[in-house]
Amino acid sequence: MPHAVPTERKIQSGDIITIDFGCKYNGYCSDMTRTIFVDYVQDYIKPIYELVLKNQQLTLKELYDGANVKVLSRMVENDFKVNRFELVHALGHGVGLDVHEEPVLSPRAGDFILRENMVITDEPGIYITGKFGVRIEDTIVITKQGAKRLTNAEKDYVIIKG
Repeated sequence: MPHAVPTERKIQSGDIITIDFGCKYNGYCSDMTRTIFVDYVQDYIKPIYELVLKNQQLTLKELYDGANVKVLSRMVENDFKVNRFELVHALGHGVGLDVHEEPVLSPRAGDFILRENMVITDEPGIYITGKFGVRIEDTIVITKQGAKRLTNAEKDYVIIKG
């Protein structure tokens, strides 16, 4: 599930934890997600994580003043489909006074064009129902030259001791 519901279950070795968090600064929001692993990364998860990371990095290169959000979302959706996954969650969304604002970056969105100084997220994710999800999200500001990441945390595998 892109947005899970907390339970009483204790974290266990081998778990995959998706943490979505942010802060407010002078009234403005940020949004960031990282997927972390408890004790180790299971081998069957690695290609999924790498696919999400690849698409997050490719999207970052395509975010600029004048980019079409529908085209960007379709690019990721198609790569996921080729690899037998779905883009079930939007590729991103606007961020401002609220953490979720327009535009929504989705293949179902209209032909919305990004403009300089817009703040959005870049957050592709793959979710395996009832098992786990992998999402990597950064807050981005659109510039004439491209995208500037406002969240700069590590994106390689983060493994914590359980």
